[in-house]
Amino acid sequence: MLGRSPIVLVLVVLLGVVAAGCGGDDERSDVAEQVAALCDEARLDVEALGLPSETGIAVIRPWANRGTKLAKDIRALGGGSESEQETVDALATALDEYYAGLRLGHTIYEQTRSSEAYAQTIERAKAFQADADAAATELGATECTRRPFDES
Repeated sequence: MLGRSPIVLVLVVLLGVVAAGCGGDDERSDVAEQVAALCDEARLDVEALGLPSETGIAVIRPWANRGTKLAKDIRALGGGSESEQETVDALATALDEYYAGLRLGHTIYEQTRSSEAYAQTIERAKAFQADADAAATELGATECTRRPFDES
């Protein structure tokens, strides 16, 4: 039995390490928690502003302004690993670009009254939204991928 006890001890330790590692996937970092909370708050703020179909297209500018504030708040977060900070910066940049695209779309619509020109501008901005979604998912803050007024 003495010859086997070191093996048993090693197996017990390995099982403990494996068990501890399995639970880690369900947890996310403090930075991811903070980003998720900021995104939830921004989504609720945008929902409170209303839909363009209810309040008019002018609501796009306040939406974009709230999104720009979100990007600024995310960029201001500190902590986390170097990799997390790079992802946070990428998320903030993509959000900044997306909301700048919304703002531009609104400006173009106001100047031209062309819903087609507006739609084309917004379509281009969606590439930045996809980048933001990818960064948020990588960070573990999938709340940032949830759209305002999305019932799911």
